[in-house]
Amino acid sequence: MKVILEEQGLRDGLQTLAQIIPTKKKLEYIDRLVDAGIKRIQIASFVHPKLVPQMADAEDVCNGITKKEGVIYSGLVLNLKGVERGITSGLDHLACSISASDTHSQKNARLTLNEAKNAFKEMVKLSQENGITVRGGIQCAFGCRYEGRIDPKHVLDMVDHHLDTGIDELALADSTGMANPKQLGDLMHKVVDKAGNIPVALHLHNTENKGYANFYAALMAGVQIFDTAFGGLGGCPFIKSATGNIATEDTAHFARQIGYETGLDIEKIAAMSREMEVILGHKLPGQLYQLVNKEEIKMI
Repeated sequence: MKVILEEQGLRDGLQTLAQIIPTKKKLEYIDRLVDAGIKRIQIASFVHPKLVPQMADAEDVCNGITKKEGVIYSGLVLNLKGVERGITSGLDHLACSISASDTHSQKNARLTLNEAKNAFKEMVKLSQENGITVRGGIQCAFGCRYEGRIDPKHVLDMVDHHLDTGIDELALADSTGMANPKQLGDLMHKVVDKAGNIPVALHLHNTENKGYANFYAALMAGVQIFDTAFGGLGGCPFIKSATGNIATEDTAHFARQIGYETGLDIEKIAAMSREMEVILGHKLPGQLYQLVNKEEIKMI
């Protein structure tokens, strides 16, 4: 059995860091992640550079990559301006994402939920008219730090809304890390059923230390694509107390232990996390990268 991990360390993983990572280093990391077996990688978000300074070089990163056959390079967009930038950047895959929470939507995209839903249709249309594959995302699908519980029926209505626009993929995000395995599993079973032949992805944060339990619950619900970040980097600038994604190397190791293959070289990814720890001067949220070598990983 296979599971696909989409690496988001260079977008979600870096966006909250005060320390700006040079474009050259980002490009090096993209190449190293692909060399480690990553087949899907989100390399940038097209957002206002004053709001997210780390993404100010989005176009430079996109123009600097050496694309490898069989690898999907994607960018995150939150509005039509972002789509336009994504088109001119040369990417052929965009993640168009809006929030299930009205409050988070206004903080994250400066749009009410209704405005965001209307804008989403235009984002998908413009992207697909330019030959771009669209992943339609729903942020805060399992809870919001500002509004609390998000009604599952509301999320399912948004799933219908997204599917009706003709998206190529669907992604739900536990942006706040509030989901629990029972809640997430129940909802994802319904989402997978609704989506039919449309691939479904899940974006998990480990804020409340339930990310890996939620990963397992989603696997059991039929989800096969998961967003991760090397070292467990990540967080949203517009969510209170947001912390990192589930770590790529930890997730790949966990998947392998329960019979799923990712095709990733865990040690190569762990080596990047150890290097990032040195660059940042503090430990990262992930656990597995702290093991020294492949032999220790195999012994677990």
